[in-house]
Amino acid sequence: MFKRRTYLAVFAAVVMIFILAKQLNEEKAPLTINGDPVSEEELAFHDGSLERTVRSREIWNWAAEGGMADEFSYDDLIQSLENENRERKRLQSEGRGLYGPVEYTPLQYYRRLTGERERMLRTRILEETDSSELIRYYETHQENYMDVDTIEAEYTIRQEGRTTYEGNVVLEAESMRGLSESDEELAEHLLQLEEGGQYRWTGKNGEDKLLHCVRREKGRVIPFEEVAGAVADQYAAERFEQELTKRIADCKVSDRRQK
Repeated sequence: MFKRRTYLAVFAAVVMIFILAKQLNEEKAPLTINGDPVSEEELAFHDGSLERTVRSREIWNWAAEGGMADEFSYDDLIQSLENENRERKRLQSEGRGLYGPVEYTPLQYYRRLTGERERMLRTRILEETDSSELIRYYETHQENYMDVDTIEAEYTIRQEGRTTYEGNVVLEAESMRGLSESDEELAEHLLQLEEGGQYRWTGKNGEDKLLHCVRREKGRVIPFEEVAGAVADQYAAERFEQELTKRIADCKVSDRRQK
């Protein structure tokens, strides 16, 4: 019984010391997020922007809570960076494939790890989402999953008072990519036209160009099966931002820096 009480007393003392040390650390730190100090180096990663620093810190905290990665620590980041760069240099010296730079700067590495945590969180969201929810999302956001309208216009080009081209041009889902690659400017102007409308502009070589829209038909809604990947990505991105916004709103930020 005596030993048990001794252990409990020691444990309570350790906990108290930890709490007091944390409180003292918070009091010394001019800037904290949920009680955790923010170093000048971490703030510098965001050019001094507190808003962006809080956002990134919450991404790291969220991933840590989900067991996907460790919480943010600048010292741990630098140690991990040194190990990463050492390994990358070894791979280069052995002539093995290497994606990205041979050596990361602290900022590059921080951004890479933050991006990895964001991707892990989005993946976790999808893992916890039933397929029926994705279908409901698709059905309520079908304006995002439609083919381009079919647009037909009379196209006239005149230069130095004479007509050098006159004919009809058609933009539709199947030809959108090809037309955009061959004449991006023409494709953009076609997309802006309503049926019966006109658009006139001057070409790079001084040509007078005129479009007169004679037909515009609404594009079809693309079947779910053909856009399932895009639906999942957009759903996860939206859910991620919603949850992150809530987390940021609930953040306790203490900023006692000199203004």
